[in-house]
Amino acid sequence: MKKSMMNKTLFGLLALMILSLLIGSLACAGSSEAGPYEGTSGMNDGLIMPQTTPAATTTHAPVPTVTTPVSSLPKVISQESGGGAYYDVAVTTDRMVIRSAYLTIVVDDVSISLQQINSLAELYGGYVVNSSISEDRNRLYAYISFRVDSARFNDTLQALRDMAVDVKSESTTGQDVTEQYTDLASRLRNLEASEAQLLELMNQAGTVTEILAVQRELTNTRENIELIKGQMQYLEQSAALALFTVTLEQSKLIVEFTADSRTVKEGSGIQFYADVSGGFSPYTYEWDFGDGETSTDANPYYVYSESGDFTVSLKVTDDKGTSETYTREDYISVLPGWGAGTVAESAWNALVSFFRGLGAFFIGLGIFSPLWIIILVILYFAWWRRRKKKSS
Repeated sequence: MKKSMMNKTLFGLLALMILSLLIGSLACAGSSEAGPYEGTSGMNDGLIMPQTTPAATTTHAPVPTVTTPVSSLPKVISQESGGGAYYDVAVTTDRMVIRSAYLTIVVDDVSISLQQINSLAELYGGYVVNSSISEDRNRLYAYISFRVDSARFNDTLQALRDMAVDVKSESTTGQDVTEQYTDLASRLRNLEASEAQLLELMNQAGTVTEILAVQRELTNTRENIELIKGQMQYLEQSAALALFTVTLEQSKLIVEFTADSRTVKEGSGIQFYADVSGGFSPYTYEWDFGDGETSTDANPYYVYSESGDFTVSLKVTDDKGTSETYTREDYISVLPGWGAGTVAESAWNALVSFFRGLGAFFIGLGIFSPLWIIILVILYFAWWRRRKKKSS
C-alpha cells in the first residue's frame, strides 16, 4: 500500500512538473515571439549560428555597444527549485547592439588597400571572413568582408574613408538585441530550474517506467538549454564583433571606343560609342575624326565628306582632371560615293576619253596614209594576177 501511494505521489509530481513546463513555455513564447536572428542576414559571417526558427526582430538606431556575456553574469541559487543555479539578467543594464557597415570605395591601388584592410582587422581585434580580387580590362576590383571589435567600429570606418580616393557609397546599421538576449536568459533560468527539479524526481523514482519518463523530460530540457545557450552565444559574438563589407575599385581611368561600321561610302554616317570606366564621373569627351573635324558628344554620329582612311582618337577627362586618350590608326575607311555630281563627272570623263581616242585614230590614219596606199596597191595587184591565172 505504501509503495502504491509513493508511486502515485511520484506520478503526481511528474505530471505537475510537466504541466508547469508547458505553462512556462507558453508564457515565454507569449512574452517574446521573436527569435534572435531575423534581420541579421549577412551579419553572421564567421560566426557559428545555432539552428533555430527565425522570427521578426525590431531594428533600432545604433547606440554604443557594451556586452555582458552570460558566462560573466552572477548566479543566483533558487531555494524553490531545489538549489538550481540560474543567471540573474536583472543586472544587465547595458545595451547589446549588432553593428555592421557596407562601403564601396575607390582606391589608387586595390592590392595594397586589400593588404591594409587585412592588417586593420587584425589590429582592431578581428579577422577577415572572406575576400576576393578580380581584373576587368586592366582594372582591378576587390571584395572583402571582415570583423573588428565593436568598440573600434567608428575608428575602422574612419580608417576606410582615409585610405579611399573617393567613397562611392556608405551605409551602417545597428540592431538592438538586448530584449531578445534578456528573454533568452530568462528562458534559460527557467529551464535550468526545471532541470534541477527533474533531477530531484529522478532520485526519487522507484520503477524503471518512472525513471524513463523523467529521463525523457531531462533530455528535452537539456536540448532546449543547449539551444538557448547557443543563441545567446551567437548574439554575444555578433555584438562583440562588428561586420564590415567593403567593395574596392581602382581609380585608373580606362578609355575605349567602337563604331557601328568601319567601312562606309562617302556621305554615309557612322555612329561612334565611347566606353569609359574608372576615374570619377562626370566625364568630358574630345573626339578627333582624322579629317580635321571634332566633337564633344559622348556618342557622336559623324558623316565623312571625302574618301580615304582616317585615324580616330578620343580623349576623356574625369571630374578630378585626370585625362586618358585612346587612338585607333586607320580605323575608318571611306569609299567614293555615287552622288549626282559624281555620276555626271564620270560620264563627262568617259565622253572626253572617247573623243580623244577617235581623234588619235584619225591622226594616226593621216600620218600613216602613204604606207596604207602602197599596201593597198600591192594587195590589189596580187589579187588581179591571181584572178588572171584562174581565167586562163
